[in-house]
Amino acid sequence: MMHRLDGGCHCGAIALELSLPRPPEEEVIGACQCSFCRKHNARTVSDPKAQARLILRQPSQLQRYRFGLGASEVVLCHRCGVYIAMLMTEGGKAWTTINIDVLDGRARFTRSAEPRDFGGEVLEERHERRKARWTPTELVGWPEESG
Repeated sequence: MMHRLDGGCHCGAIALELSLPRPPEEEVIGACQCSFCRKHNARTVSDPKAQARLILRQPSQLQRYRFGLGASEVVLCHRCGVYIAMLMTEGGKAWTTINIDVLDGRARFTRSAEPRDFGGEVLEERHERRKARWTPTELVGWPEESG
């Protein structure tokens, strides 16, 4: 049984659908230790057995940000500033780790966030880990160059 959660940014320009294989109460929550995630106090979830859909309702409001090794891009809403997810694309496929605080059912994620520090990874290791551990994601209404 999949557990469906919806969410998105504050203004509604970017929507999110997430289907998890476990109830949110059982999902492992991450707390990346990079400076971007710490400044946002982000708590994230990713599961290779889950499925996500990122839906651009207003493509002009998509804001992307890359830093560090540039292995992925941060998905933000240009209008309301909400941090939605980290996104990695390769070969027409996409993977994300989702900021659980954008989900309508965020209160159901009750486990403590586990600190994660990937600062020592080289680019190739980072790509392989993300493909193995992040959530496969469908990009709906996305500009061609990202998907």
